[in-house]
Amino acid sequence: MMRNPHERAQELIVLAGAYDNGARDNDKDFSAGQQAWLRTHLQECEACRDYAEAAGRVVRAWRSRPLTADSALVRATQMRVRSRSLQLRRRQERLWVVWVCCLAVTLGSAFTTAMLWGGFAWIGQQSRLSGPVWQIALLEFSLVPAIVTAILLLSRGTCLADHHGSHRD
Repeated sequence: MMRNPHERAQELIVLAGAYDNGARDNDKDFSAGQQAWLRTHLQECEACRDYAEAAGRVVRAWRSRPLTADSALVRATQMRVRSRSLQLRRRQERLWVVWVCCLAVTLGSAFTTAMLWGGFAWIGQQSRLSGPVWQIALLEFSLVPAIVTAILLLSRGTCLADHHGSHRD
């Protein structure tokens, strides 16, 4: 189906305007052959030349207008940015506390495990218990507080989620 050459010229004028505005992805759509055809057509056709000049004036007029945001939009955006910044800062502070607590627990566990190992070995030697018996007792003595603490923390977290909605950070 043959298109009207004026419609084709107007389409190419629009593409050329997009191409001139930095939309270089139209490069494949607006080839050198089409550019040459458009230049030739604009030299011959006064109506399309007027259309191209009018389109150019519209583009220049829009480019010359300053783009400003409403003060309410600026305030709302600033408020959201500050709120997000505060959220990120709080999250970072919580992670810092978690890391410090993990380090303290690890060091404390290493120290107390060494002390308990010596104490349980001495008790096992004094009461003539075999190695695996006092070692299993040490393992249970060491793990039970951690398991109870984990259960309490999980139940506290579940309780907070029930009373205050879901935990979201």
